[in-house]
Amino acid sequence: MNIPRYYTLGAIVPDARSLRDLGDRLGTLDLAPDSVIVMARRRDESLAQNILPEACVRRVETGLSRRQWLEFSSTFFSASTVSFLMGVVHWWTGLIVQALLTVASIIGLLVYYRRPRLQKQLLRLGLPERLADEWTNVFPSGFALVLATVPEQLSDEAQGMFLEDRELQALLATDRRPVL
Repeated sequence: MNIPRYYTLGAIVPDARSLRDLGDRLGTLDLAPDSVIVMARRRDESLAQNILPEACVRRVETGLSRRQWLEFSSTFFSASTVSFLMGVVHWWTGLIVQALLTVASIIGLLVYYRRPRLQKQLLRLGLPERLADEWTNVFPSGFALVLATVPEQLSDEAQGMFLEDRELQALLATDRRPVL
């Protein structure tokens, strides 16, 4: 029984030009659809999609969007209004409810910002934890993370394409064998 082996190569590209050049080089390999994944920030997602229309572009959340901030502030304001009305009836109850609301909001924001979203997405793709950690640490200094899954016979050629650009950061590869 011959089980095909695949390799996943990935690197952090520093800018849009490097992404375009890498995409052009990978385009010559005639890879399967959706074998190239680009992970970009919300603000860079549409640019990455325009540069590499054949790639699967995924968003990496780095913070709250404007809409989420509006929803958060609206909810906080509404709850604060209720605690103010409680304070009119019973001053200590309103003060305690407002203090709890403020502390819970601050803790919620801290927990939200401390969760590494890129690492969780990479682990969901089945990549090893050490690669996910490395890319998560380097991602803030780059434009996007490019992942290419290639068959074993194309792995050396694909790796050479990644190595052509000296500006790529955290160039890493892993062997991907299906688990039976």
